[in-house]
Amino acid sequence: MKKIRYLGLTGGIASGKSTVGRLFEKLGAFVIDADEISRAVMKKGGSAYNDIIDHFGESILEKDGEIDRKKLKEIVFNNPDKKKKLEEITHPKILQYEKELVSNFKSKNDKDLIITQAALIVEKGTYTRFDAVILIYVDKKTQLERLLKRDGIDETLAKKIIDSQMSFDEKMKYATFVIDNSGTIENTEREVRRVFELINKLNYCARHQKAYDINFTGVQ
Repeated sequence: MKKIRYLGLTGGIASGKSTVGRLFEKLGAFVIDADEISRAVMKKGGSAYNDIIDHFGESILEKDGEIDRKKLKEIVFNNPDKKKKLEEITHPKILQYEKELVSNFKSKNDKDLIITQAALIVEKGTYTRFDAVILIYVDKKTQLERLLKRDGIDETLAKKIIDSQMSFDEKMKYATFVIDNSGTIENTEREVRRVFELINKLNYCARHQKAYDINFTGVQ
């Protein structure tokens, strides 16, 4: 049994990755938010900015020269080819930024858990770089309601975005742990603590070469 130190945290859009990430942070994990990295590389002067403008044109810019992310989202989710192109531009930049953060943290700390929260680690095959994958579950009705409230987009676009993503059942094949975020924040806190304590127990067993039999996912 190997030690679990570097984890990927994933789920569909509006499943609550940021919420769950913050809860892990409170427990002492070092959490990297891929969305924040995406914003950083897409900002004016960021590593992906010029390539995005070259491909999508200046019509996606706001008055201050920053990329209008809402406008860009509407473009790519209505055109699979453009969505693929945006991912081809941004994902290598995001991964490089993340690697630098992880390397810097590991050079200063050799114990705490490192968690990267990102939407597409299964779809892009980048889950293989993690010791384990945490998948967030949320039912479709709750997911749609949260997306509409969060992004202020129309229901047709919201459903299109959700339907364009890999299903939860498919992602389950790659998950080591599952956290249910369909209910109250109190329930999610219990779920996060359950997984955090389980990881610590598994790491203890790995250090002491002990067996530990458990239902990792929490799914009955």
